[in-house]
Amino acid sequence: MRLLHTLAIVALAFSFVACAGPRVYVPTVPDSVIKRVEERELPPDPEKEKIPEEIPKGEWVEPINKGECLDTAGTPDTEATRPCPAKDGIAMSEETAYRSGLIKIRYRELRKTYEADRMVWSAHRELYEERLKLADKAIHDLQPTWWDRNKLQFGVVGGLVLGVATSVAIIYATDQAR
Repeated sequence: MRLLHTLAIVALAFSFVACAGPRVYVPTVPDSVIKRVEERELPPDPEKEKIPEEIPKGEWVEPINKGECLDTAGTPDTEATRPCPAKDGIAMSEETAYRSGLIKIRYRELRKTYEADRMVWSAHRELYEERLKLADKAIHDLQPTWWDRNKLQFGVVGGLVLGVATSVAIIYATDQAR
């Protein structure tokens, strides 16, 4: 008898487990992992950033052409105000060179931030699309089946047929008993 009770309890426990629905996994990214992009501090603007005092002031850029200090015979001009360059190029002030370096550095920082943001938003897009698919599946599962839509008609017709059959069977049985 004790074994029978134990088996009944085990069967009851298994039936409760078997009746439990599947657990629905909803993909998410915890807020602690990803900071909001709009709250992140941007790098300083290189055009407005303060320049150290030891760098001489003045922003200028001048082109330098190879041999510009030579006269028509090809000898260096004695009245030339600048040195005679061996290559074409530009000459710029230290402040301009410093700002140019800052712009280059800030561009790399912004580029890396942009690439990181693209990866984050790509992951968010994948999660969003996965959740849309799960929502579509849940909506589809909630739609009534053919049986759900037609069970009232089957119940009424089935009850009517069963009632008529029972009435006929009772009448037939009473006629046979007489």
